[in-house]
Amino acid sequence: MNTTKLNPPTQKNRLITMILAMFLGIFGIDRFYLGKWKSGIAKGLTLGGLGIWWFIDGALLLMDAFLHSLGKDSGFVKDARGQDLRLGLSMYRLKDGRLQRDWFSS
Repeated sequence: MNTTKLNPPTQKNRLITMILAMFLGIFGIDRFYLGKWKSGIAKGLTLGGLGIWWFIDGALLLMDAFLHSLGKDSGFVKDARGQDLRLGLSMYRLKDGRLQRDWFSS
């Protein structure tokens, strides 16, 4: 029996990832949340690549969240399974010329 059809993997939350990246990203916690534990260890041991890796990850996440709010479905940052993250910067997103609920959509 295939359990992935019964329990499909959930998308990681972009907003949680952004918060983790901003405040604890220098220790690689954002990478651990996304399931990327190898790069999380490397990022933590190098203190976020002496701040450079931390800054780049934060900038990419912020840009992803902004573009998602403007209707882009695929982002730069993915989780360990290669899935896109969900949620943008606002409660509503512009998609196909219409506003759609983002944060509280099912």
